[in-house]
Amino acid sequence: MDRPAPFFQGSELPRLLILAVLMVAGWVLAGRYLLNRPQPAEPPVRVAERPEPVVADRSVAFETVTDRTPMSFRENAAYALLLDRARGKTPSELAAISRRDIVLTHLWEHPELYRGVPIHLLGSALRVLRYESKLSKTGWLYEAWIITPETSRVPYACVFEDAPKGLPIGTNISERVVFNGYFLKILKYAAADVDRGAPVLVGRIGWEPREVASPAEHDGISPTLRWTLIALAAMFFVSLARWIIQLRRFVARSDRSASTQTIRTDELDPVALDEWVQAVAHEDEATSS
Repeated sequence: MDRPAPFFQGSELPRLLILAVLMVAGWVLAGRYLLNRPQPAEPPVRVAERPEPVVADRSVAFETVTDRTPMSFRENAAYALLLDRARGKTPSELAAISRRDIVLTHLWEHPELYRGVPIHLLGSALRVLRYESKLSKTGWLYEAWIITPETSRVPYACVFEDAPKGLPIGTNISERVVFNGYFLKILKYAAADVDRGAPVLVGRIGWEPREVASPAEHDGISPTLRWTLIALAAMFFVSLARWIIQLRRFVARSDRSASTQTIRTDELDPVALDEWVQAVAHEDEATSS
């Protein structure tokens, strides 16, 4: 009897497993890519022959500013002064004078040397709050907590009056923003059960909705990666369909083989046994005569 052919022949099973692993891994990577989309990098700061000196603001309003403390009434004069300066410049004008070579380390170690200096930030706003304030001409102030690649654990507390239309407000967001603002102080604030510090900047924020931010963000995934994943998925499902058809044929062939087999048993048919006994008796009579 011919033995039935095996369901998987040759290297079909290893190929199916490889395609399945590649497809699953590809879609996992695509999911991570969509959740953590790469952001366009800022142009690097170039070394000049003579760097522009950093000059801290020596105005009387800053004399009562104290670092590593919560905001106090004594610092309202400096606060209002920086709000007025930011209000008096357009976003492009403020961006043009903001320093791109000052990082968290400078502000954290020697905040008194950078008081009132305009600083440029490009990062992600994790929370944006709005509250009433008499220091603002509009009656409202916004506060964005922004992290940058070099300050993932220490955010900047950035204050501004005018918010772009559509900017999300909440305590759990993730929006790509640009901020140009004047440094005020290192703020002490309570985070969970510990005290932390954050640089406070007062200025202007820039933001665009993700849908129109850039073609790369709008698409979500590069065309090459997308078509590669589609091709892998197509190969996997075509192979799977072939093996399903082969499985159905295998099962049908097994059923037919089972139905054509003779059923063997140890029981004898009484009629056939009686006919056999009579035939043997006739043969014995013929032999004896």
